[in-house]
Amino acid sequence: METHALIEAYYAAFNRGDSAGMLELLTDDVVHDINQGGREHGKEAFRVFLDTMDTHYRERAEDLTILSSVDGRRAAAEFVIHGKYL
Repeated sequence: METHALIEAYYAAFNRGDSAGMLELLTDDVVHDINQGGREHGKEAFRVFLDTMDTHYRERAEDLTILSSVDGRRAAAEFVIHGKYL
């Protein structure tokens, strides 16, 4: 999948609250740097993180801007999170 489309699909799944859809787009060796936290490795650790987040927040990423290199090896996404505490 092209890098730009992959990132769009990931944030579309995020906005739907579709954790399974987000996980499908990641490799098993995903590394997740948690805001104001540590670093986790692997899809299972990320799934647990998502489950925990779902019990505390409802969020949407809006005003998404995606930048990627021509070869697709590097990319960045900028967005604004809107949500509420549950």
